[in-house]
Amino acid sequence: MLAGSPDNWLAHFRDLGEQMSEAIEAAWPICIGPLQAKKDAMTHEDHITVHLVQALRRTKKVPGRIEYQHELLVEDANGNVSLSSSIDFVLTVGDDEEVYLAYECKRLNVPYAARVRNLCVPYVEEGLMRFVTGQYSNGLPMATMIGYVMNGDNGRARNGLRKVMKARTATLGLTAEQDRPSLPAMPTRFSSTHTCRPGHSMKVEHHLLPWP
Repeated sequence: MLAGSPDNWLAHFRDLGEQMSEAIEAAWPICIGPLQAKKDAMTHEDHITVHLVQALRRTKKVPGRIEYQHELLVEDANGNVSLSSSIDFVLTVGDDEEVYLAYECKRLNVPYAARVRNLCVPYVEEGLMRFVTGQYSNGLPMATMIGYVMNGDNGRARNGLRKVMKARTATLGLTAEQDRPSLPAMPTRFSSTHTCRPGHSMKVEHHLLPWP
């Protein structure tokens, strides 16, 4: 775990996060290339994520080592160890296995036969909330959510997330949101700041990646 206040590490995590953002934008076209034929087969987020991790490794732009399906272990009072959950992938930071930059991935705006489901609630409740509660990245200053926007409509996805997050401001410990400028048909980025259940502040970067 980090020594001292997580705030002291935030600048370092932000630098790594910016380098990873560049790598993700470079890797995304590589990732989706082999998956295009499966678009109508409702490509699942795990299948997309494993392709994204492989594409990231191939870009040679990643500032460290990526671990796919980072396992979180818990130990009870009797010393029994079990697997509590796993994060989609992490960028390891140094030699301490408890220090990492986490990436949790969810689909958004998924087309079904009758309608498009925005899936913003699962993104927040089954993704973002895991950082707020300390289940993921406990005690760390920063984490990242990735949204695979399956109909390519990033504007709609961002608006949906804005509404869901606003409705859950207290539960999320949400203290700030900030959008970044983005070009049409390109990834959309914004950040949110949260007071987490363990008591520290965390910055969460959000990347919305449009499926063409």
